[in-house]
Amino acid sequence: MGYVTNFLVDICVPIVSGLMFFALAKYVSYIGPLRQFSAGGKSTYDKAFWGFIAFGIYLASRPLQIGLGPHPMPMIINNIREFFMIGIFGPSIFLAICGLAYGSENIKRWFNVLVYSISIALAVLFVIINMNAIGGSIEIFRIGNFVAYDGMWFKNLTPDRARLMSFLFIIRVTDPVLLLLAGGIMAFHRAYTYPVERKKVYSNMPKKLILTGVGTCCFSLSMLSVGFIWLLGSIPNQWWGYYLGAFLSGIFESLSISLPMRKEQSI
Repeated sequence: MGYVTNFLVDICVPIVSGLMFFALAKYVSYIGPLRQFSAGGKSTYDKAFWGFIAFGIYLASRPLQIGLGPHPMPMIINNIREFFMIGIFGPSIFLAICGLAYGSENIKRWFNVLVYSISIALAVLFVIINMNAIGGSIEIFRIGNFVAYDGMWFKNLTPDRARLMSFLFIIRVTDPVLLLLAGGIMAFHRAYTYPVERKKVYSNMPKKLILTGVGTCCFSLSMLSVGFIWLLGSIPNQWWGYYLGAFLSGIFESLSISLPMRKEQSI
């Protein structure tokens, strides 16, 4: 039964989660040009598209991380996955929320460059530290001739590796957790303070912003919960929490994206 659970959690659920966000990206690429003159602007939907693509890659590539063999393959694939999440997914979704809330034309180019630059720098730093924090690989389950390996982040921790793990945790909390949480809070605030004159034109915008905020916070808080389960309960590898948060996030984000800007619109 344990092997069946591992197969579902480490292979099936990540693939399904990734496909959900690839589907969201496809829908965003369709609807973006139709809303290029609306409150958010095409730039907002472009950022959301690349954010969803990056997150889909992060989620769906988990089977590659555990299925391509022992160390160093889990480390290599994990570094690629984390780069997509920290360097592209986090800043893209944050900036997309900024554009949706305040209009992409009001988001200065320097601010876009700053957010992406910091995020990419954090992603590179994560990769460098991660290469030294992983203590090899370990078999996590076996089905017939198929052996799944993952990195040894939490086993046989030396004091130096434990310190590196703390740095990885801080980077993860900064981006995407706190970055997305800030985006979600901003969406809630803008929803409740949306200008009356703009609400007359975009009557559904407060509702769209609330759905976006809920979806964004779902994933951010799921990652934060998994981190605290490790820190406070010393229970590692609760990756399923990410995918549960991703499922909930995908549902609310799809509701937000599909909701028209005005009540009388059909798209």
